[in-house]
Amino acid sequence: MNIIGYLDRLSYAPGASVHARFSTPATAFEARLVRLVNGDPHPLGPGVDIRDVPSALDGLSYPGRVQPLRAGSFLRTGNGSLPAGTERLVLTAAVQPTLAAGAGHPQVIVSLAGVEVVIDERGRAGLRTGEGLDVVSGRWYRLTLTVTPTAAELSLGDFVTRTEISTDLTSLSVTFAASTEGDNCFNGRIDHPTLTADGTLIADWDFGPSRTLRQVANRVGPDFAGETVNFPLRACLGINGAADDVDPRLAPEAYQAIHFHDDDLDDAGWDDDLVLDLPRDLASGVYGIHVTAADGTEDTVPFVVTPGDNPRKRALVVLPTFSYLAYSCEHVMADPGARDYLKGVGVGEPPEFGGNVHDAYLIANGLRSLYDVHTDGTGVCFTSMRKPLPNVRPQHRWAAVAGGETSAHQFSADLHLIKWLDAEGYDVDVITDEEIHREGVDALAPYRVVLTGSHPEYPTTAMMAAYDAYLQRGGRLMYLGGNGFYWVTSIDPEREHTIEIRRTAGIRAWQPEAGEWHHATTGELGGLWRLRGKAPQKMLGVGMASQGFDANRPYDVVTRVPFVFEGIASDAIGDFPSLVNGHGAAGVEIDRADRALGTPDDTVVLATATGFSRAYGLDPIEVQLPDGRYDGTTSDKVRCDLVLVPKPNGGAVFSTGSIAWCGSLLADERRNNVSALTGNVLRAFLDRDDLQMDQSLQ
Repeated sequence: MNIIGYLDRLSYAPGASVHARFSTPATAFEARLVRLVNGDPHPLGPGVDIRDVPSALDGLSYPGRVQPLRAGSFLRTGNGSLPAGTERLVLTAAVQPTLAAGAGHPQVIVSLAGVEVVIDERGRAGLRTGEGLDVVSGRWYRLTLTVTPTAAELSLGDFVTRTEISTDLTSLSVTFAASTEGDNCFNGRIDHPTLTADGTLIADWDFGPSRTLRQVANRVGPDFAGETVNFPLRACLGINGAADDVDPRLAPEAYQAIHFHDDDLDDAGWDDDLVLDLPRDLASGVYGIHVTAADGTEDTVPFVVTPGDNPRKRALVVLPTFSYLAYSCEHVMADPGARDYLKGVGVGEPPEFGGNVHDAYLIANGLRSLYDVHTDGTGVCFTSMRKPLPNVRPQHRWAAVAGGETSAHQFSADLHLIKWLDAEGYDVDVITDEEIHREGVDALAPYRVVLTGSHPEYPTTAMMAAYDAYLQRGGRLMYLGGNGFYWVTSIDPEREHTIEIRRTAGIRAWQPEAGEWHHATTGELGGLWRLRGKAPQKMLGVGMASQGFDANRPYDVVTRVPFVFEGIASDAIGDFPSLVNGHGAAGVEIDRADRALGTPDDTVVLATATGFSRAYGLDPIEVQLPDGRYDGTTSDKVRCDLVLVPKPNGGAVFSTGSIAWCGSLLADERRNNVSALTGNVLRAFLDRDDLQMDQSLQ
């Protein structure tokens, strides 16, 4: 096992304390603070650039230990006193197993007074001892569990079983979806459970919509109130299905079920191995805790240092950490079906999954991203920063990308931009999505220019408002990616380390159950921002068109705005080898301008990339009629547009519409027209009050 770790946050202000947790079978490890400038060893680029930063970690050794991951969600109630002389407890609920057989372990539906209702590994539900009923995944069952001091009786639909016991009915707690020890977790839904003592209602649990999702109230009183572990999915439809409205806020009585999974993991709960107090004058940038274990294995856990109260620079880079979280444990390419899909659309030999140092750990421990499904086949709606994030590493390689020798993606790809800015001599501040979500436009307002990363896919409502307000005030935004501002994302307001999505349309690895499109954390409608009336084209000029993983394309120049093309004679932009996906600056996921979707009329299309292959499938949200025009060889909607968008008060947006753009910045020691064009725009955005843009949409 390689040493692996995580931090309590993804960003810190200068002077803050970094809490780092690690797991290793080695006897000890050493740690150092590093500045991360580039982690990609691609031969076309400048090579790995990770710089030591003197810190209090230097020269110290820390004892090694294995810290386990304890996955599986459940609900444990507080202890409650029973009425004196209680002779009969009756617990009722509706239950829906979603993985009746195949979990690989017993699944405890409920544990009460020492009695467990359990589904065995063959899919038979009953009491821990006694007969069982073969239950069917996806089918609802009415459950009644009756407990007396000497016997327990279970009714599941028409099935009844009884066993003798010996228990003391004085006080107790109840555990739903796990044993009292928190293991053998249940995959499925539990709807509106109640508990009576000698016919008197003592617990009526509220499993429905709540502003405090980890807390479960007892409508009868404070006793038996519960707390969830590992953040199961609240506000789900129960046995009666949808009501007249499919918004849980408007029909809460229909959304009284909780969906539990045996692989939910919200907070790994590891203990700190080291705490580093950052210097108050530490420059804003991208850093990491690099550890080397006694067995020779290594890990680098990254984080951002924000400017805090230090003087601000003129330009700001926003690293899309919510997108990092969404992909953080992704292993779709470990599924042979995903490889078959890519082969089917023309990718010759997709890479095998397993090229990263922590991939084996990810699979062995059942970690999940927002692109994966749970063991019961339902989509993963939540992810958290409080667990190992193996894909958020400076050297990470994305298995879905066929081209290039390293196929950097997300964090590792965004270091291409960090390295380019450093090499070009730009002094910038760095923050993350979290600061924008929390601080709003105030996080952006001090800066003349804001630059995004290569794939800012997951903004929250607060972030969308912040960017819009920044641009309305005259801010200048360089959107240097593709598939940006795509999915509605929310943060659990109770504990801000968890994000949520619902994949209701668009290109999606899964989709939620019918009628469950609203977020449990905020109540807002999930899915695409486009379906909320906020297509990216309205703000950025371009929005998601297509994805493909076989090869990129160059852009052909359409309109030569002088300050953009100064010193650039070629009519082909990015027609050279790239550090991401082989060759070309337009690719992987691409955006286009579209007046029908809100691209402003005064947008200037600078260049357009076309001629994509069959592997570039049209975003399904675009398909209105099944006419067969769905890919780069048949649809004129599969293109990538490079645009300038004038904004009020001297503001502007420059959009590349391509994930692969930043992968071209460093090629040939930055002596290329992608680097030159990006530099032209950045200098003009920083220094020119009047950008003198053509005012017509091409």
